[in-house]
Amino acid sequence: MTKITQYIPLHLSFFLVLGVLLGYYLFIPISSIFYLGFFALVLLGLFFQLSKKYFQLRWVFQLLSYILIFLIGIASISIRNIQNQKTHYSHTISNENNLVFQIDKKLKPTLYHNKYYAHILQINNNKSKGRILVNISKDSISRVFKVGEIYFATSNLFEINKPLNPYSFDYNNYLKKQGILHQISLNKSEVYELPIERNTLKIYAAQWRERIQNSLSKYAFKENEMAIINAIVLGQRQSISKDLLNSYAGAGAIHILAVSGLHVGILFLLLGFLLKPLERIANGKHIKTILIILFLWGFALLTGLSGSVVRAVTMFTFIAIGLAIRNQRSAVLHALLTSFFILVLIHPFFIFDVGFQMSYAAVLGIVLLFPKINALIPRLKWYFPRKVWELFCVSVTATIGTLPISLYYFHQFPGLFFISNIVIVPFLGIIMGMGIFVVLLALLNLLPDILVQVYGFILSMMNAFIEWVAHQEAFLFKNISFSIFALLTTYLVIAMGYRWSLDKKISKLLVFFVAIIILQTVFFIEKYQTETNDEFVIFHKSKESILGIKKADKLQIVHTFDSIKTANLRFINNYKVGNKLTNTEFESFTPNIINYKNSKILVVDSLGIYKDISCKPNIILLRQSPKINIERLLKSLQPKVIIADGSNYKSYVAQWRITCLRNNIDFHYTGTNGAFILK
Repeated sequence: MTKITQYIPLHLSFFLVLGVLLGYYLFIPISSIFYLGFFALVLLGLFFQLSKKYFQLRWVFQLLSYILIFLIGIASISIRNIQNQKTHYSHTISNENNLVFQIDKKLKPTLYHNKYYAHILQINNNKSKGRILVNISKDSISRVFKVGEIYFATSNLFEINKPLNPYSFDYNNYLKKQGILHQISLNKSEVYELPIERNTLKIYAAQWRERIQNSLSKYAFKENEMAIINAIVLGQRQSISKDLLNSYAGAGAIHILAVSGLHVGILFLLLGFLLKPLERIANGKHIKTILIILFLWGFALLTGLSGSVVRAVTMFTFIAIGLAIRNQRSAVLHALLTSFFILVLIHPFFIFDVGFQMSYAAVLGIVLLFPKINALIPRLKWYFPRKVWELFCVSVTATIGTLPISLYYFHQFPGLFFISNIVIVPFLGIIMGMGIFVVLLALLNLLPDILVQVYGFILSMMNAFIEWVAHQEAFLFKNISFSIFALLTTYLVIAMGYRWSLDKKISKLLVFFVAIIILQTVFFIEKYQTETNDEFVIFHKSKESILGIKKADKLQIVHTFDSIKTANLRFINNYKVGNKLTNTEFESFTPNIINYKNSKILVVDSLGIYKDISCKPNIILLRQSPKINIERLLKSLQPKVIIADGSNYKSYVAQWRITCLRNNIDFHYTGTNGAFILK
């Protein structure tokens, strides 16, 4: 088997990803990339000719090839940068915009809004492009929008809000990686449907999926059962309740609800088993491969060509081709890396997608580590125990591959993941197969009630089992701090450990130990930073005041809640995880003056009392909308900074801001500027 480290697409993928990352975080003009690329291409051709005569120059040719791929990576992401797109809508934004947009994707609705991604077709009578987030008030319009429909609206474009508290989920950054920079909020009087058709394959797929959902709605499936069918067969998770979604996450089975590599892989194996008799005829192996690929892409069309399914089907298309050429494990690995390279080349934003990262990490973990883990015990003679052991090995190896990513993004580890996977995954192929069969019969109006009851019962039992596993909270490890450096060094340890397992030389064992030491060093440095970096934080919380004083690994929270147990303080938990804090103390809001290091912070509440104080505060916190003369307060105390938290009326905050600007005093409102942090 050719060593995977010598496989050219692996090297190309590495430099391509480096280029994409550099192009994303730095603005580089397209013209500069073009000139550099042209120069590299000329040198590449020159050294290619020279390397034919002079073998020692081949390393120069190889280096130039990598530089060219690196530049292609920069270009692939830079051309999507709005500064390099002259027709992007953001260049023609005004205070009030006339927009023509087409619905691209329906999102999970919130309590008050239906939400969509949309493509801008025209802005202020100029043809434009770009994507926006559309919010439609639920009580203002009778129906939901459909993918492909085109609308006209007059509206302001607002930037996506950034998180107001540290370490909270950055929805702004998430949408930016989807190519979305602005949002609009509309009601019935502001939106008009246009009788224009712009059909694409994706729109046809969405219409096909809607037809399927309408056919299924005629039958007596329960709400949660219908939600699961939509998730595992049609790739739509919008209708899944928050409680059910949390149960699957807590049981370590959230991947079951996201149609991606797992589902396509099961379908791939199922099709391979069903079509195996074709291998007995002439060219049967190639016919089988073509049919598998057609079925996989048909399934992708059935799910509406969602991004995760298209990625997974592309991955397994290459795997099918690789197995048809060489029926070896190396063929799967090479096909996997080749598909990764091509997908990132076509759509560079994929590397920022969590599902994309976890799909490839899981499959790599299974392909590379399964033979090692499976060989830990002798091959079992009995079929059932052997299959249980193999499923356990698959679950463990996939978890090893994805665990660092999961800890980094979700900060939790379900200890009973292997139970839910061993019980559910073997039957997922049957559940998916039955689901596809149910969908086809529903489309033909031939679905019998007995099959509805049987399939609904199976789905209900699966949900009940998942909920039982999720409620074993002693085995769910939450709030695990895991940084990007810990993520990278953990994968370094796994890679060096795997490398040593292939060739047990002392030199490779030493490299493995060095990787472990690097990981330990990362943990040590992060712990040292936690214990030595203290800070004072005024968090943002609507209608409340919350202060945080971080000292070493302890966090003191000063709050105004009647009961801290009933308060929704997820942002406090995010702050603790982000700073690796273990101890938290809560106390009610009582102090008027807070001394923190060299700063004196005066708290002025609704009583408006600030006279007769013995010190000059350099920071003043206004809370609970005190009725004070802000001009007199500034002249009397001469502070450097005025802070208003979320407990104040916005009308008061606006007046205070104007007065502070007029007096050249820094003003910080947590509702727009985010939490105030003093280190």
